[in-house]
Amino acid sequence: MNISSFERFVQSGLFELPNNQYDEFRQQLSRLGVVPLGLSNDSRSTQVGDLFFAYSGFNQDGRIHIAEAIRQGCVAVVWERDGWTWDSTHKVPNFSWIDVRGLMGQFAANYFGDPSNDLNVFGVTGTNGKTSCVNWLAEALFALGRESACIGTLGTKILNKGVEPIHGQVRTTPDAISLQRTFHELRVMGASCVAIEASSHALSQNRLDGTKINTAIFTNLSHEHLDYHGTLENYAKAKTRLFMCGSVLHAVINVDDDFGMLLANTLRRHGKDVITYSCLSASANIHATNLKMSLQGSSFQVATPWGSRVIESSVIGDFNISNLLAVLGGLICSGESFDSACEAIGGLKHPEGRLQRVGRECDRFVYVDYAHTPDALRRVLGTLRSLAPPDARVITVFGAGGDRDKDKRARMGDAVLEFSDLAIVTTDNPRDETPEEISDQIICGRESQFIVELNRRTAINRAINLSNETDIVLIAGKGHEIYQEVCGNKIPFNDYLVAQECLKELWHGSNKSEDSLRV
Repeated sequence: MNISSFERFVQSGLFELPNNQYDEFRQQLSRLGVVPLGLSNDSRSTQVGDLFFAYSGFNQDGRIHIAEAIRQGCVAVVWERDGWTWDSTHKVPNFSWIDVRGLMGQFAANYFGDPSNDLNVFGVTGTNGKTSCVNWLAEALFALGRESACIGTLGTKILNKGVEPIHGQVRTTPDAISLQRTFHELRVMGASCVAIEASSHALSQNRLDGTKINTAIFTNLSHEHLDYHGTLENYAKAKTRLFMCGSVLHAVINVDDDFGMLLANTLRRHGKDVITYSCLSASANIHATNLKMSLQGSSFQVATPWGSRVIESSVIGDFNISNLLAVLGGLICSGESFDSACEAIGGLKHPEGRLQRVGRECDRFVYVDYAHTPDALRRVLGTLRSLAPPDARVITVFGAGGDRDKDKRARMGDAVLEFSDLAIVTTDNPRDETPEEISDQIICGRESQFIVELNRRTAINRAINLSNETDIVLIAGKGHEIYQEVCGNKIPFNDYLVAQECLKELWHGSNKSEDSLRV
């Protein structure tokens, strides 16, 4: 990355809308005599009395749905002026704006009473580890007696006498209106702390505008989403936007990552309070040493300016130890003592679909994980390989998503071959691509090194039936997801349940065989 270019980007300052532009927008709305009963940027869910925001998106132009929003009863329309002319047959109050998406989040925040002002908000960004970190932050804070919630890939949850889902979502980070509405709901339900995944798409699309983030956390950066961002540098800059928010008081950064080191040094030069964490560098503020791991759990020594102690955990994987350090940093930034924060993270478990073991009662080592990038596959498979007995094989079932970054597919194949004894290529979410085309790009002329089984259920069954009691099976790519996306349809499918069903059949079958031998 061009360091001087990155430095200039950070120097560009806050990405919040200047007050004079925001005031002008409110005056314009007032001149129309419009008092909206709600806000919408999706014509399908627009209700009577809504103010409708219409702008061009990455996949389609929302302005083509203005007529539908009007039919649904919107009270007024704010539309992106660039490349668009208002249809004079639409008889509804309206005005154009230069950057509709740029103001929508701050207007939504104001509309819902600036709910994040009353919350301690943690924003987590990075290629991998976001979901684990936000769920662990919420769980740790709850264990420490604070009403907490998390928003991300696993949905929106508030921890209050257990985990209660509020509502699902289709994006890692909700759109700006949905996000502010969610903050409002969480505040009403009594939450005081919220951890949120900040995806690169969300940051580049202003979805977090209007959110007062107190602590920003960076996990890592690797090849992903270049179909959207174009270059790794643009992708990195999108992640950096989280730390440029004026409300951020603390930055917690992984300096085992090259970009993390650059980010930490740059933010410090610009006066930000930075806490670094590392599994490799003793100069980091939070440093893990003496890592000991097995398939049953891990332990490590953590050294910080606030104290030092050994942490025992059921979590496995050095990358997960790194994520635990990020959570520790976040807890300390929120005012928790070092000892109480360590106690809390020692009790954390793997989130759903993140190195989640299936059928423990069957004495088999089968794991479901969301890993769907080359780096994530290397991290997960490297961990499992290092923990496998000497005579054990690692068997991996994986695919790649359709209509997404194609450059990573062969790299995913490389990662799987590096650590696996058997590599089974199957479908992931093919979307509008053919599974055969995707698998060919993964295999990239190495047919003899892969088993191809494009029926995902059959592939999972095949992997488990090929394994023995010491082997490790990883089912990668979909994690917590309960569907497959095929040609616009979401077909019910759950890796965990499919694997569990196969293991039970295998277990009952082997028990019957043993019983018959004893007769």
